[in-house]
Amino acid sequence: MGNSMAEKKALTDAQRRIVLKALGIAPLASAGLFMNLSLSSCSNDSTSPGDGSIELKVSDEPSLGNIDGFVRRTYGSNNNGDPIIIIKTDENTYRCIAVGCPKNCEKKSPAPALGNPKNKEIICETCPMKAKYSVDEKNFGNVLESGPSQTLREFPVTFNPTTGILKINF
Repeated sequence: MGNSMAEKKALTDAQRRIVLKALGIAPLASAGLFMNLSLSSCSNDSTSPGDGSIELKVSDEPSLGNIDGFVRRTYGSNNNGDPIIIIKTDENTYRCIAVGCPKNCEKKSPAPALGNPKNKEIICETCPMKAKYSVDEKNFGNVLESGPSQTLREFPVTFNPTTGILKINF
């Protein structure tokens, strides 16, 4: 007959609502639950887990200081944890692609991967056909030779020249 913690029963949902209402926070609790349910029902067209966006200060990447400069990076679980290539294609213009070759000519591990950009093109080094794609701003992502009908997988980017911040959306 003691009042020990083990003997106390948990509040029912109805009792919790009464307590919240008495405290005057029921509307806040309901709003929080509604927001949580609303956000969890949002769909993302991306099939990659952990995809979101990152911000990169361009001045921190000296390679991006010149047109045709590039960096190859991995950003956590974005793009399934696979690397991306960021290329400066024109003044204040940057493009971002996945390193996975869209040719995907062999189902072997590791999957075919693009090499580094050179002479305004990029080649799938592991592909027996050496698929070649344009990384020239006017023809970006298009197949040059020996390639598939698909273009390079590109991620949308925005660049703010005032702040020097490049935002990549996965």
